[in-house]
Amino acid sequence: MKCPDCDAEVIAGEDVCQVCDTDLTFLSVPGPKQGRLHEVILKDPLSQLNAPEPILLKDSNSVADAVEQMRKHRFGSVLVLGAGGQLAGIFTERDVLNRSSPGDSRSLEQVPLSEVMTRDPHRLQEDDTIAQALNYMAVGGYRHLPIVDDGKPVGFCSIRGILRYISENALEP
Repeated sequence: MKCPDCDAEVIAGEDVCQVCDTDLTFLSVPGPKQGRLHEVILKDPLSQLNAPEPILLKDSNSVADAVEQMRKHRFGSVLVLGAGGQLAGIFTERDVLNRSSPGDSRSLEQVPLSEVMTRDPHRLQEDDTIAQALNYMAVGGYRHLPIVDDGKPVGFCSIRGILRYISENALEP
């Protein structure tokens, strides 16, 4: 911004020009630019991410089963189903590191997912926005969130998938 009296550069929101002491409180401060990035984050639904089909395992499957599937598909999580095919939990790379106890003498083949999964994770719908997903991830410290329809998992979103979508759809070339 420029001072209307002396044409000096001033910081938007300053009350007085530092060069000529002119009152600047009457000037309107321009709002932030809201381009395609803003639009993508606030308006695009998660359905636009083309979320991959999740790996679905039962809560009775072992940690070894989950790790094998995560490696095979190069995913950072599996969704865990309980009774009736409803989402019961999520098992992530972090769960492997933080919940597999070195003091436990059982092998990963002997530990069921029900013991180490994150129970009742926050769920998203396909019509939720990217902003909603990012908010839940930031507040909860998550990197993966399941997407459900009528309580049944239909996909998952990851921070990597969101960043890929933003880079392909919102950033200026």
